[in-house]
Amino acid sequence: MGFVYYYVVAADVRGVQERYRDFRAHVFDATGSFSLDLWSQYDGRDKLCSIAMWNRPFYYAVLFCWTLVMLIEIRKSEELCRRIWKVPVCTDAREMLAEKDGEQLVVALTATAKCLITLLVSAPKMAISIVLLWLGCEWLSATIEFESLVMNTVAMAFIVSIDEVLFEAILPQHVREDVANIDLILPSSKRNDERYWENKKRKAFKTSMMYMICGGIFIFAYAEYFQDVLPADIHLVREHCQVRLDQTHQPFCNGWTWYLRGNPD
Repeated sequence: MGFVYYYVVAADVRGVQERYRDFRAHVFDATGSFSLDLWSQYDGRDKLCSIAMWNRPFYYAVLFCWTLVMLIEIRKSEELCRRIWKVPVCTDAREMLAEKDGEQLVVALTATAKCLITLLVSAPKMAISIVLLWLGCEWLSATIEFESLVMNTVAMAFIVSIDEVLFEAILPQHVREDVANIDLILPSSKRNDERYWENKKRKAFKTSMMYMICGGIFIFAYAEYFQDVLPADIHLVREHCQVRLDQTHQPFCNGWTWYLRGNPD
């Protein structure tokens, strides 16, 4: 993650800040106010308008997609931690495993094993996911092309899956099969009444809703208050950049033109 920040994120943040500094130096007058006359004469309009952050709906949509990707990883870590601590406790390590129909079943865990799994697996994975969530938002905020915004989201998703790539590429087949065959056996509830299971499903939906609400709050707080890539007054160019993009990015004609006028021979 250090290499990702130093060689990728920090470099792009500096690049987009240089564009914004040039914009501030040439388009704002002596009183620090935006000048429409200076904007019309500014040669860097196309470069500035390619910064995605000024288009808030698109910017928020991409941040939302990236946050969903990382919420999956955070939720996996949280669920793993809960499942580990729900497994019965044993005092002897030989009592932790049992074999049934060729599968290794984890029927109990020692207190030491639970602490080690939490400290060495679940907690680091969650911490890495949170850091990657922040780094991804920083990188997406510093993106200088609209099309690159989508591609950068895909690239960051690859970094998230690098542990699975290493697992599949390095470990031999029999080890991967052994890991896949290990299951945690949790104590089953003896309650069979419908109300209990309905409450359990309702609780699961509430948990999912809580994650979505927290994700939405994070996106808003980050975009409006905590991001340190560009100042909040980048929105001042929204109207002017939209006009500029309508002039330079729209096709001269669309498919309906040929249907209405007839295909040329």
